[in-house]
Amino acid sequence: MNDVIITLLKTAGLGLLTGFVFGFLFKKIAKIVLFLVALVVVLVVVLGHNEILQIDWLSTKEQFQAFFDNHFEQYSERMRIFMQNTPFVIGLIIGGLVGLKKG
Repeated sequence: MNDVIITLLKTAGLGLLTGFVFGFLFKKIAKIVLFLVALVVVLVVVLGHNEILQIDWLSTKEQFQAFFDNHFEQYSERMRIFMQNTPFVIGLIIGGLVGLKKG
C-alpha cells in the first residue's frame, strides 16, 4: 500500500514540476507568438483593405473544417491514453497554472 502511495506522489510531483516549467515557458513564448500573429493579421487586413490581397473566405472555411475533422479523429485514441494518467495530468495542470502565475 505504501509503495502505491509513493508511486502516485512521485508521478504527481513529476507532473507538477513539468507543468510548472511548461506553464512558465508557455507564458513567455506566447507573448512573442501573439505579437507576431497580430502583426500578420493587421498586415492581411491592411492589404485586403487596399485591394492588394483578395481572400476567398468560403473556400478557406471549408479547407479548415476538413483539416480539423481529419485530425481530431486521428488523435482521439491518444487522448484516451493520455487521460488515463490522471495523477500526472492533475500535477501537470496545477504546475502549469502555477508556472503561468509566476511567469
